[in-house]
This record gives sequence, C-alpha cells and structure tokens, in this order.
Amino acid sequence: MKKSDQVKEKIIAVTTQLIESSGGNIDEITTRAIAEKAGIGVGLVNYHFQTKENLIEICVQRIIGDVIGSFKPPAMGNMGGIERVKAVVKLVADFLIQNPSVSRISIIGDCNHPQLVDNTTRSAHGFMRCMQGLAIDESEKRLLAFELVFILQSLFLRKELCKELFACDFCNKEERDKLLDYYVNNIMKGHGG
Repeated sequence: MKKSDQVKEKIIAVTTQLIESSGGNIDEITTRAIAEKAGIGVGLVNYHFQTKENLIEICVQRIIGDVIGSFKPPAMGNMGGIERVKAVVKLVADFLIQNPSVSRISIIGDCNHPQLVDNTTRSAHGFMRCMQGLAIDESEKRLLAFELVFILQSLFLRKELCKELFACDFCNKEERDKLLDYYVNNIMKGHGG
C-alpha cells in the first residue's frame, strides 16, 4: 500500500474512532481533532477528503456497512416467515433510533450517491434472507425487501413528523412497533408464512 493510501486509511480509522467515542455526535468532531489524533497536519485531512463532511460520510458508511455485515438476528425459534420479517424490521428500526446521527448520514449518503452495493442495498438483501421459506419468487422478494427498506428510511428521516402524519411517535418503541406491524402486514399481504 502506498504511503498516501496508508495516511488516508489512518485518517479514516481515527475518524471512525472519534465517531464511535462521541456516540455518533459528529458535531463534536473537528478536523483539527482528527489531525491531532492521526498525528498529521490539518492540510492532509483536507487534501485527502476535501471536507470533514466527506470524511465523516465515508466513515459512517463503513460503520453501518460493518453493522449490516455482522448483523445476526437472535434465534427466532419457530417464528413464521412474516413474523420473522416483522421482528427483523423492528430490530433495524431500533438501531436507527438508537444511532440517529450515523443512521441519518448513511441513509442520506446512499440517496446522494447510490451504488449497487451500498448500505441500502445490503439492508434489502438482509430482509430478503428473512423471507426464506416464504413462497415468493426472488424478483418479488427483492421488490418487497426494498419497499421495507424505503419505508423504514422514510419513517426514520421524518420521525419528527410521524405524530402529526400517522398519530404515531416513531421514537416510542410500542407505537413504532405497531406502525411497523401495519406496514409489514400490508406489504406481505397474501404471501403467507
């Protein structure tokens, strides 16, 4: 690996540590703090990433990507297909609410720079795996999975408006779970499980 690539990766690693130690509160993180922790000048951070926001987005996408890649839903026993989908959708929603800063950056980053293998697509593939055992062909599973992801992302990004729009406080787990049950039931209607 070239020295410039090593410096770039060190900056990403340091910034990721700062994001995690701040609890995702990126407003606390400065370019100067990143440079100091990495043992480099501020100019190198700006040279490699142009802005703190670009650097933060790259780090957040990696953090969320790692979470998605290592996500293993708890054992769900004899839970049927649709009940399994509901349980996983609720786990993902819980993660979004518990990690609002990084979740928001990841979702908006995927919207601004969509790729075939971004966190949105990886989340949809996770929902598709939850649908195993249901009598649904793969192309329809893909559509249903993306529909679930897009609904979750929209509800999360508009969580402050959910109370007025849907009479649901999306930050309240009980109310959120009821709303998610409603959406999953409607999306999966007719697919059994």
